Amino acid sequence: MIISGKFFYKNNIFEGCIVVEDGVIVDIRKSVDSNEVVNFPRGLILPAGIDVHVHFRDFEERYKETIESGSLSALHGGICLIVDQPNTKPPIVDDKTYIERIKKAEKTTFIDYSLNLGLTEGNARKISEILSRIEEIANVPAIGEVFLQHRTMQVSYETLKAVRNEIDKLITVHAEDASLIPEESVRPKEAEIVAVRRCIEFGDFYFCHISTPEALEMIHRSKSFAEVTPHHLLLSAGKIEFERVNPPLRSENDRIELLKNFSKADVIASDHAPHTIEDKREGAPGFPGVETIYPLMLNLVRKRVISLRDLVERIVVNPAKIFGFKGYSGIEIGNYANFAMFDLSDVRKIKAEDLHSKAGWTPYEGFDAIFPKTVFIRGIKALEDGEVLVDRGFGHICMTKTRMT
Repeated sequence: MIISGKFFYKNNIFEGCIVVEDGVIVDIRKSVDSNEVVNFPRGLILPAGIDVHVHFRDFEERYKETIESGSLSALHGGICLIVDQPNTKPPIVDDKTYIERIKKAEKTTFIDYSLNLGLTEGNARKISEILSRIEEIANVPAIGEVFLQHRTMQVSYETLKAVRNEIDKLITVHAEDASLIPEESVRPKEAEIVAVRRCIEFGDFYFCHISTPEALEMIHRSKSFAEVTPHHLLLSAGKIEFERVNPPLRSENDRIELLKNFSKADVIASDHAPHTIEDKREGAPGFPGVETIYPLMLNLVRKRVISLRDLVERIVVNPAKIFGFKGYSGIEIGNYANFAMFDLSDVRKIKAEDLHSKAGWTPYEGFDAIFPKTVFIRGIKALEDGEVLVDRGFGHICMTKTRMT
């Protein structure tokens, strides 16, 4: 297969041809003398995105989302690979549940899939043993997201430090200090700032969904990694219905400052946490977002709020490098042919009725976005003009050692 058009290559827009064999990019050149060229004369070919922070629910919460529905939603948003989180019901804190989850994903995911292993006070002393058993057949991308405040999965700083010293593995942290949260609905920004500061004192971590400029600056100056989300960049407290999310939306000034410093973040991820409207009315925290992350951020590129280079680094290049996903780090020779084709002139309003998550609602109702026209995963056309061209189970499990990961 040969694809011709304008594409993002080596931090610039390059007009030429991408030669693909067996799902892998084998050559990039200015022109090709062939009758088998697939032309994309309009728009821009970008590397398909990686969302390293999603909660696809399933198990006992399949009414909220499943791996099948969540991955379908991701595909429509130009995402080729996700990292699922372990705070499911039941939680993924042992090898048996981990393998059960992987087997479910193999049968149902539309896109490539990976899964973190949870850390709790209950399994911390056995975490190396659990990892060892899992990694006989799979490579766990990270431990986490580790909660410093969650009621059922809370981990102390002492336990986190002990695990950090014991294992050579990426650890992702939900940084909110429990001692500074007087009740579930009151979560001051100091809780995040203090938690980040304390963690950085004894180790290097990947900090999830950073919501304060102060914490982002601390992480930027350290050897740790910072993740930000579209909702903390685009939404502020008191402005939307069903606004509860952890960590919470911040003030308009904090939001603006965080967005101004987008380039100091290492990764952007959705923290896709779907709940039904009924759950949200009862106070459940979290937003759906895996389908809208790339389209929303690409619209910011169109408006020149952020650069295309910064976006691609944070939604493709850095996630692949930090989490160890070989072959997913962009349009380069030797990488998978994972492409999302966007027409930057086709800006449309986000409507919940057009999205594919089971949640059935979005905090971005009415926001401008640019959705992909076509998506290729590993050289296979998976989506075109809203039509899904692959079956559930098409996605690969990206930790399997027998595959290129």
